[in-house]
Amino acid sequence: MKNLKASVLSAAIAAAVAATSAQAAEVVTVDPSLTLTYKNYFWLEEKAGSNQEVNQKENAYERKEWAHGVVADFDTGYVNDMLGVVVTAGFADAIGHADGASNVASGSKGNGVNIGGFQQAYVKGKYSFGELNLNGSIGVKKRGTELYGNSGSRILAASSEGFDLSAEIAGLNLYGTQITGASDRNDSAFSNKLTNGSEAQPQKIDHINIVGANYSIAGVDLAAEYLKSDDYLKKTFLKAGYSLKLAEDMSVDFDARYGKAQDAGNLYGSDNDQGTSNDESDDTFDVNRDYKSTYYNLNATLNAGNAYATVGYNRTKDGAWDAGSAAEGNDGTFNSSLSQWEDYSLEGEKAYLLGAGYNFADQGLAGLNVDAWYAKGTDAKDVQNFKRREYGTKISYAFSGQLEGLSLAWLHVNYRADGQDKNGDAVGGLYDENVNRVYLKYSVSVF
Repeated sequence: MKNLKASVLSAAIAAAVAATSAQAAEVVTVDPSLTLTYKNYFWLEEKAGSNQEVNQKENAYERKEWAHGVVADFDTGYVNDMLGVVVTAGFADAIGHADGASNVASGSKGNGVNIGGFQQAYVKGKYSFGELNLNGSIGVKKRGTELYGNSGSRILAASSEGFDLSAEIAGLNLYGTQITGASDRNDSAFSNKLTNGSEAQPQKIDHINIVGANYSIAGVDLAAEYLKSDDYLKKTFLKAGYSLKLAEDMSVDFDARYGKAQDAGNLYGSDNDQGTSNDESDDTFDVNRDYKSTYYNLNATLNAGNAYATVGYNRTKDGAWDAGSAAEGNDGTFNSSLSQWEDYSLEGEKAYLLGAGYNFADQGLAGLNVDAWYAKGTDAKDVQNFKRREYGTKISYAFSGQLEGLSLAWLHVNYRADGQDKNGDAVGGLYDENVNRVYLKYSVSVF
C-alpha cells in the first residue's frame, strides 16, 4: 500500500508540474488516450504418456483454465512534448473451476481466485538537444530489455518498480535501468521486494542494475547489455545482426548472440535439476556459489514477400542457463531463438530450430498469420537417456472493419522430453505434454 500511495503521489506531482510548466509557457499540447481491453483465455494442457512415465517426471502438470479480465490503459501523452503519466489497471477472474490456475491466483482447493489492481503507474519524460534525444521514466511498469523482461503472457502482466534513462544520437542508443521491486503476473500486489527465492528463508535483493547500448548502421545491428542483480547474479549479452537484401521483396537476416551468467554473491542459489521452465517454475533453492553458464546462438531467416523460413542453433556450456534475476516479476529471459515452449538451455545441450510462417494479407485475408516450428535438443551433460523435441503452431487473426479491435489466436504445442540425472531422478523441464491455448482479445479506444 505504501508503494501504491507513493507511485500515485508521484504521478499526481508530475502531472501538476507538467500542467504548471505548460501554463507558464501559455501553450498546452496534450494527446491523452484511454484503451479498454477485454481478454478471455481458455487453456487446456495435458500430461502425455502412461501414469508411471508421468509420475517419474518433474514439472509435468495438467491445466484446465478458463479465465477472463478487463485491462484499462491510460496515457496522458506528453504534455508540451515533455512530461506524461501512464496508468494501467486490471481485473482477472476464473470462469468456473480452474485447475492449475495461472492467469489468476491459485486457491487452496485448486480453484482460481480473482485478482486485480494496478499493473503500471509511472511518470515519463523526454527532451531533445538538437540531434540528442533523452528519455526517462520512474515508477512501476512492464519492462523489457535484452536480459530482463516482465512477462506479458497472462491476462495481467508482471511489472517492476524502478527508473529508466536513455540517450539516443545518430543511431546509437545508450540506456540504464535500476529495479528495486516487482510483482508477478498473477499477483494483486502493486510491487513486492526482490528476493532470492528461498522458500525456507527468502533473502532480500536490494536492486537489479542494467546498462546497455545498441547501434545500427548500413544494415548492421549491434547490441550489448550487462545486468547485475545485487549480491545474486550477473549477466552479459552481446548480439550482432546483418540484413542482406536479395531482391525487391526478398532478404536474409543473420544474427549471432552470446550470453554469459555467473553468481555475484552469497544470495545466489540454483535448483538441483539444472534448468528452469520457460513457462512455469517451482524450483527449490539450494546454495550454489560457483555458478556460471555460457551460450552461443546462431540464426538465419529468409524473408520472401509475406513468408519467412528460419533456422537456429544454440549451444549451452559450463552450466544450465538461469533465466531469472530475482524470484519476483516473472522476468525469466533466455535471449535465444531456442527459447520456445521450454528453454533449450541445459548444460552441454545442443539445440536446433526450424521455423516458418506466412501472413495472408496478399491472399485477401489481412490479419491472418500462421507460424510453425520444430525444436530439438541433444547432448545435455550428465543427463542419462536425454532427448527432447517439440512441434508448435500458432494461428492468429485480427479482425477489421466493424470488428476492428477483436483478435483470436490458437497456440498448440506437442512437447516430449526424457532424461534422468546420474541417480536416476527426474530432471526439471523434461516431461511430456500436449498444450492448447485459445486467446480472445477485444480492445476499444475510448479516446
